Amino acid sequence: MKAMKLNRMNLSTKHSKNVLSSLLLTTCIGMSVVASPVVLAETTATDSSSVKNSSSAKNSSVSGNNEVVKKKKRVRRAQTMRPKVFKKLDKVRELSDAKDYEGAISALESLSKMKRNSYETAMTWNMYAYMYFNKEDYGSAAEAYEKIISGKRVPESLMQTTLYSLAKLYLIQQKYTLALESLNHWFEVVEKPSAQSYILRAQVYYQLENYKKALPDVKQAISNTVAQGKKPRENWLLMERAVYFQNKDYVSMERCLKDLIAYYPKSASVAQYWVQLSAIYNELGKSELELSTLETAYEQGLLTKEEQLVNLAQAMLGKEIPYKSAQIMLMGMKNKHIEENAKNLSLLGDALMLAKEYEQAISVMAKAAGLSDSAKDYYKLAQIHTERQEWNDALVNVDKAIEKNDVSSKQAIKVNEARILKGLVLFNMKDLLLAKAEFELASESTGTEKMAGQWLTYIASEEKRMAFLAGSE
Repeated sequence: MKAMKLNRMNLSTKHSKNVLSSLLLTTCIGMSVVASPVVLAETTATDSSSVKNSSSAKNSSVSGNNEVVKKKKRVRRAQTMRPKVFKKLDKVRELSDAKDYEGAISALESLSKMKRNSYETAMTWNMYAYMYFNKEDYGSAAEAYEKIISGKRVPESLMQTTLYSLAKLYLIQQKYTLALESLNHWFEVVEKPSAQSYILRAQVYYQLENYKKALPDVKQAISNTVAQGKKPRENWLLMERAVYFQNKDYVSMERCLKDLIAYYPKSASVAQYWVQLSAIYNELGKSELELSTLETAYEQGLLTKEEQLVNLAQAMLGKEIPYKSAQIMLMGMKNKHIEENAKNLSLLGDALMLAKEYEQAISVMAKAAGLSDSAKDYYKLAQIHTERQEWNDALVNVDKAIEKNDVSSKQAIKVNEARILKGLVLFNMKDLLLAKAEFELASESTGTEKMAGQWLTYIASEEKRMAFLAGSE
């Protein structure tokens, strides 16, 4: 029985490590990375308006008797886009949206032959990027953005959007070093980076396996959002969880998983968060919290997968709570969440036997043995019959266990232990001769020689007692 309990506890520990390892499958690259470059209408609407009003702006003047005369500064006048250039670029956008990429490229090549100012040139390259992005030619789109960055007199707002879009394009292409360079440049030219931008850079660091640098950006994004009275996005917390896992910071990971459960109790992944939290408690050596966490998730109806339910049942068995373990298995089989195969039935039989529900245990274990035809299940069945002092049935099943034992199988039993059990059964059936033979065989094996010796001594004294009684009659 003790060996059985230890096996169950080892299974629980292995499962916890598997749950933690599965976190590595949670990739961070898919969190809002793909985003279209800024559409022409968004970046040029203001420019179009300024084109229309430029002539009136030139004639405006400031008058007044009390006007304060200020020292004039030499200010570089911002370049604007001419209406004819705006119309051509807008036409290219329409062609791109209609997936007429040949027409779009032809129109852009025609526009490139025109004499343009530096801003118009930059916006032409911006439209090249837009068109190539729609075409899913990310390499060419990135090259177009690089042309903008290397240009002269590029407006600050356009430079910012270009650097950010370029970083995303490099991330899509898995060119993480280039993505990081663009993002770091972007951070240098913006006053108030958004929380999303910190997450984007954290993604890049994560892909570069620089987890220590990824963490501050993730925490900054989350703290900025919480400070605004908002809850952080679920995938941001998933990024934080992944970084903590890579850094083996299980204490912080515990807090992060609690945040995920608290902020997103209705998430489709909330059951996974509960299971992972229990696995973290296992890593931290908090076995009581490990089990109570799984119980809480079970009571909320969150555990519906066979693996989750079976592992909870195993954990209950490991903590010597066999009755509840059996109920979890029975309910899971009833709801069709747990398959009634030999392995699961054997676990259920263990739980029922330890809970002293012998009649039900016999029925379940007989079914398990019939499906597996394994020595281990016949041996367990023999143990249950022995507990009930059903000696004939016990003898039949222990003989089957010895007969079907395959030492190379995972279902193998220790034959010397089976012989001890068989000797006990035969002794209770008053067949001292055969019982003695089984104990003599068991006495030759390491691990059972002491118990076998004790039985042989007892049988010898019993034989003397019986001979004395027979002689006195």
